[in-house]
Amino acid sequence: MAKQRNHPKGQSRQHRTSIVVIAMLIFCTITLITIIMFIFSNSPSDDPTLWKINNIMPSLKADNGSTYDSNIPPDDPNFCEITAVNACVVNAVSGSLLFEKNMHEKIAPASTAKMLTALTVLEYCAPDDSVTVGPEITMVSSDSSIAWLYEGDVLTVRQLLIALLLPSGNDAAYVLAVHTGRRIAQDDSLTARQYIDIFIIAMNEKAQSAGTSSSIFLTPDGYDAQGQYTTAYDMSQIARACLNSTCLSEIISSYSIYEKWQCGREVTYNNTNELLNPGSTFYYPEAIGLKTGNSSEAGACLVSAAEIGGKTYICVIMGASEESRFSDTVSLYNELKK
Repeated sequence: MAKQRNHPKGQSRQHRTSIVVIAMLIFCTITLITIIMFIFSNSPSDDPTLWKINNIMPSLKADNGSTYDSNIPPDDPNFCEITAVNACVVNAVSGSLLFEKNMHEKIAPASTAKMLTALTVLEYCAPDDSVTVGPEITMVSSDSSIAWLYEGDVLTVRQLLIALLLPSGNDAAYVLAVHTGRRIAQDDSLTARQYIDIFIIAMNEKAQSAGTSSSIFLTPDGYDAQGQYTTAYDMSQIARACLNSTCLSEIISSYSIYEKWQCGREVTYNNTNELLNPGSTFYYPEAIGLKTGNSSEAGACLVSAAEIGGKTYICVIMGASEESRFSDTVSLYNELKK
């Protein structure tokens, strides 16, 4: 008969101790890695404005609690076929969601950010404030869309907003940013760059108050910048705020606006939104705005609004092509008519 082997109690206790030690080492290693990642993700950026935003603004959290307002299930793949990478359709009044496609995915805003620029300007400036164009117009990138402003031009804030929103003038964005930054600072001794940094902080504060949760803006014109991003859903919230502004809703719903500036210049600007162009194949009579965008990182974008069946809807298309941003939008609006 085989004898049963008995393990010494000391050896069993030693085995359990080894397991505990190994577990503690694994836990400590994971904790150390987490701390290192946190430090690097929150260390000051090369861009001082981005560092300020990351340290001043509240923590950003994706908002996935939107309610749906549609007879067609939003997750039904037959609702509407679109080619855009990111999209959403919301009720402009209630904010209820009707359709979405990757709407919380981060993407560059391109010139759709100019809606937020306009909102921020009107937070501190009156539409009839007089503004003199300064050397800040040379700060725009060489391939930017511009409104052909010249240093020394004198015009109102409203006229600058038209130059910002219709032809998508990056030069107008910088003039407005410097003027508003100076107004916020209440200090005439700062540089144009410092005024713009102040304005960028105000932009992000305005974005938060408009209901965004996953966006950081670093330029007044939306030009591609490392660390700058938004989402289709966040842009829908900024668009809702724009529609609530009498001044902005009048501008963004117009296809063409003529103005004579205080300095004597006469200008006529046409909207880059083809939904508002009666001569375009994408003309959509129900459309009432809002803003186009285009950049290498964002693709072609369109944030629009339309009045259908007595309701106002906002459609955000991002990561599309020049033409598909309009055709996708029309397709989504037409689905709402069914």
